Amino acid sequence: MSAMGQLREQLRTPRACAREKDFPPIRNFVLDVMAEGRRKNIINLVFQVDITETLDALAARTQDAVSVTSVIAAALAFVVDQHKDFNSYRSGLTRLVVFDDVDLSFTIEREVDGVQLPVPYILRAANRKDAAQIHRELQAAKIAPIGAAGPMSALEKYFFLMPRFLRRLIWFFIRRDPYKFKQLAGTVGVTSMGMFASGAAVVQPITPMTLTLSIGAIERKAIMMDGMPIDRAFIHLNLGADHDIIDGAPLMRFAEALGGKLRE
Repeated sequence: MSAMGQLREQLRTPRACAREKDFPPIRNFVLDVMAEGRRKNIINLVFQVDITETLDALAARTQDAVSVTSVIAAALAFVVDQHKDFNSYRSGLTRLVVFDDVDLSFTIEREVDGVQLPVPYILRAANRKDAAQIHRELQAAKIAPIGAAGPMSALEKYFFLMPRFLRRLIWFFIRRDPYKFKQLAGTVGVTSMGMFASGAAVVQPITPMTLTLSIGAIERKAIMMDGMPIDRAFIHLNLGADHDIIDGAPLMRFAEALGGKLRE
């Protein structure tokens, strides 16, 4: 059959069985974050940390339960506070704005207008809070009304429902002002999807932040210690960093410091 004959056959083929529905406008939040993230030269470092003792300590707590995510977030904020350049944004071509407060930007899955979305929640000054305080704040954010003072404020929701050309214009000015970007997006990203997976699983997100920690799954495996196999728990982590600011060697040292803090 000739090419034209094949084309006619293709045009006569009935459509596959399917259903169509509206694309939720509120997902513009995800599209905008991806667009901003693609502007950054992100490098990723995947590693794992033995957190057996940490899990044992959390299981032994009788009061004030604390999640693994909160413990890791507290350790992350502490280490970022010791490595200030990881808590910064570029300002123009010649300046770097280094912030004092480590504002952790979490993504929390919530239902917005009938759609499940990873919505932003900024935990301010995490470097001055312990794991229990961070845990309580995150738990409150998971049930706080959408459009209030918690995740996805009324202003953010209104913004992401605006036409694309207006959002792009506003982003143009936001990304050029590190102080405004910190206020609206925080300084360090944290995403935790390990609860939805098992084994060696971790996400490498597209991120507009200078530093983003992705918390993956916890994997139990046997390792040899003193000639004997011992069952240990390892958590898989990924650090995404803006290569314009952070090089590979400092990122490796940062990961080592974070692992050491988690093993304390």
